[in-house]
Amino acid sequence: MTSVRVRTFSVANAVAVMNGVANRFLIPLLHSSAGERLGRRFAVVEYLGRRTGQPHQLVALYVAEGRTVRIEVGMAESKTWWRNFEEPHPIRLRLEGADHDGVAHVVHDGDRVRVMTELDRVHETHTSRHPLRLRP
Repeated sequence: MTSVRVRTFSVANAVAVMNGVANRFLIPLLHSSAGERLGRRFAVVEYLGRRTGQPHQLVALYVAEGRTVRIEVGMAESKTWWRNFEEPHPIRLRLEGADHDGVAHVVHDGDRVRVMTELDRVHETHTSRHPLRLRP
C-alpha cells in the first residue's frame, strides 16, 4: 500500500504565498519611476541571509522618523526573515526611490516584533539590476 501525503492549510503557508506574489509585483514597481511615490509607505528590504549568505528581497511597510526606520513585522510568528536581525546585521532599504544602507536589529515589545535601523548611506544610482553587496 502506498502512503498518500495530504497537504493541510496553514496560515503560515497562506501568508508565504501571498507575500511571494506581492513581492514579485511590488519590487519591480518600487524600483520604477512610480517607486518614489509608493516608497513613502513601502520599502524594499534587501539583506544577506545570516546562515546562507544568499541575497533576499521583500516588501514591507515602514515608518521613518529622521534617520530611524521602523518596520513592524505583522504576524511575526508565521514569518522568518526578521530573525536574520536578532543580532545587528547589514540591511539595504529602498525608500522613496533611493537606496539606504544601515545595520538593523530586532526589538521585541511583548507580542510585537520590530526591525529597527539607523540609515547610514544613500545610493541614488542603485537599481534592481545591480547585485546587493553588503558586508557583515
